[in-house]
This record gives sequence, structure tokens and C-alpha cells, in this order.
Amino acid sequence: MKKITFLFTILIVALAVQLSFAAPSLTITKPPVVPNPSWTGPGVPLPPAFPASGDPHAEKGQWFVDRDMFMTFTNCTHEFYDNVIGSGGGYQGSTAIFGYVSAITYVDGLGSPMTAFDITATIYNDISALSSWADGTNSHGEALSTGNQKMSGTLLDVKLTAEFSSDPNVAFPVPFVRPYINRVNASYIEAVNHDELAWYCWTDDPEAQDPPGNFHVPTWNFGSISMGGSATRTLSFQIQPPGMWPSDSRYKAVVNSFTNGNDILLNRTTSLKISEWIEYLTTDTGVPYPDNPGDADSSSDVSVFHNIPEPGIIIMFLLLVISAFRSSTI
Repeated sequence: MKKITFLFTILIVALAVQLSFAAPSLTITKPPVVPNPSWTGPGVPLPPAFPASGDPHAEKGQWFVDRDMFMTFTNCTHEFYDNVIGSGGGYQGSTAIFGYVSAITYVDGLGSPMTAFDITATIYNDISALSSWADGTNSHGEALSTGNQKMSGTLLDVKLTAEFSSDPNVAFPVPFVRPYINRVNASYIEAVNHDELAWYCWTDDPEAQDPPGNFHVPTWNFGSISMGGSATRTLSFQIQPPGMWPSDSRYKAVVNSFTNGNDILLNRTTSLKISEWIEYLTTDTGVPYPDNPGDADSSSDVSVFHNIPEPGIIIMFLLLVISAFRSSTI
């Protein structure tokens, strides 16, 4: 009996340690996100997997749909960040979400218009935020102020959204006004190999305000990432004709990343969910909370979302282990 009690104590302590070591990953359901109602989620029911009543106030977090059929709808309850060490980051700091440009296509070499590029993106599950972090907001008036991190060690169903890009097969909203950001006199960056699209803007419920939202933002699936682990994917993009010119700030960021390996992906806690679309593409210089002129929010150009294991599953695992140990000692 003493052995059983000792084992149970060890397991409970191990579980508590695991739960206390949490990366800068915050709950984005309502609560704790406010306000509610907000009219910031998909509202019109869509079969077959969409909830019967929709989620017009984004109470269940961030929503996604598969890009090909628009039939499989999923949601994530948590958002993962790459805050700097000393400003709410884990041991990986601003490289917890890391991406460098690994290929570029030009019309006629460097200095001519850019027509395509790839980003090799890696997400590190860097357990333990080592300090407090700044609160988050977005361009839809939602806000999150919390010191709580409620997750176990594994990031489940990890998804990365590229807010600097669009899907060439999904029409831009009409009217294209805030909180949509129209990059006038610039060629749009279009995703090529993404898996899903993420919801952005006001609900499509008739009671909500204009402009209506839709599943606009290209999204890649990274699977589940265990504590201390990582996952890597190549994100491919093309650029609308006539391409991106050297005078474009995005051109410079892409070339510098390709030449020097600079991190081109960032997502700080000041950016709540998809805080702005279409975003600039910029270099992550390691500044705690970047501020670029002309942006409503410049603390992210991507976002990373995930789910967490249900507490019941963890408790069931503990009970099974205890039961197995007890059987072996009888």
C-alpha cells in the first residue's frame, strides 16, 4: 500500500510540474477574452461539421475550414507566442516561432521583381514563460488581459496562419475597408500550399455590422508538438503580377532573410488572435513588442493556434497507471 501511495504522489507531482511549466500560450475562448457579444466569429450554420448555431461571438476561440471543399470546420482554444525572454517568452525567446526564406524566384535576378518565395517555418514548444507578458488586443475590439497559462505540455493540432498572405481562390471582401487592410499600389502575396483558411472579421450573421467576415487567412497544419519538441514545414507563396519590386519593404525583408537567415515570423502577446489582415511581412529583430509605422498592429505577421489535452484524459491516464501498478503488486 505504501508503494502505491508513493507512486501516486510521484505521478501527481510530475503532473503538477508539467502543468506549471507552460510556454507563452494563452486561452482565447470567452471568457477570458472580452467583450461578449462581439460578433467576431462565423455565425451562419454550415453543414456538416459546423455547430448547429454557429459561433458568432467567437466563444470557442479561432475557427478554420479546409481550403478545398469548405466542409470541415475546426476550432482552436489557445494561441502560442514567441515573446522575448524577459518579456513573457520561454527559453527559445523570439525564435519559438521561427521562419527564414529558403527560396526566391525573380523575373530576372536580384533587383528585378520577385514572383515567388518559400519560408521554412519551425515552431518550438519552449515550456515555461519566464516572466510576465503584455496584454493583447486586435482590430475588432477584442482584448485579453491574463496572467494565467492553462495548458499541459503538448500543443495539440498546431496551426500557423500567415496574415501577410491571401488565398488566390477566395474573393476579397466588399467593401475592402477596415478592419480589412488594403495594400494599395502593392501586389498581394498569395499562399500556394496551405491546408486551411482561418476566419477573419465580423460575423456573417445578418445582425452584425459590415464588412462581413469569411475564411480568408491561409493556414498550415503542424500536427502536435510535445514539450521541448518542434515541427517544421515549408510555406510556399507566389506574388500577383507584375511581382514585388525592390522599393517594397516586404521585398527587402524577404531578401535579407534569404541572404542572412533572419527570422521573418513573429507573434507577440500584444497581438490577440488574427489581429490584422492583410499584415506587413517584416523581420523579427527580437524587440519585445515591435511597432512599425502605418500598422494598427505590428506585433505579429503570423499567428500560431492549438488545443490542449482534456484534463479528464490526464486523470484517466494516472488512474490506469495506478491500477496497473496495483495489479502487479498483488
